[in-house]
Amino acid sequence: MNKKIYTTRLKLRPFVPADLTGLRAIVENKEIAEMASFRVATNAFESDYFLQQLMQPNIWAMTLKQTSEVIGSIGLYPVVGDNHERDPLKLELGYMVNQDFWGYGYMTEAVQSILNHTFHENSAYVVLASTYAENKRSAAILEHLSFKKVGEHVLPASVLNPVSRQENFYQLTAQAFIEGGHYATH
Repeated sequence: MNKKIYTTRLKLRPFVPADLTGLRAIVENKEIAEMASFRVATNAFESDYFLQQLMQPNIWAMTLKQTSEVIGSIGLYPVVGDNHERDPLKLELGYMVNQDFWGYGYMTEAVQSILNHTFHENSAYVVLASTYAENKRSAAILEHLSFKKVGEHVLPASVLNPVSRQENFYQLTAQAFIEGGHYATH
């Protein structure tokens, strides 16, 4: 499923080594790292390692159609069930976007397109997502695209998580996506 996907303003494509410069603007940004729940990269070596992790199936570089500039990433990750095996019908959505492009609808456009392709591939998929409670923009994207909040959990303060934070969990089925009016039949 790692084919190129085109939206009105974006081209979603697999990451390539030349994407390092654009990716650095994202993964070396402390605010983005905190909202997306990853450790901020502090140099080119760490950013390159991050890039290598993104160069796998079902993860796309978000690029602007007009300039080919990398402005973010979006991916569908395997979900491991209680039996410690991959659940073949569940995927977890993850995304991040360069702070300079927040508030312009790019992520909503990318997520909607990925969901369309996912549900066209198999309408039995269930897509999961999570976001910190304070990440209002991310929650708004999920809720706009018909994700339903299915739970929450407070992460206690720890070495990796310096302050206690509430994480909200969401779920989306093809039926909810269609009923929400977001499904394209192309």
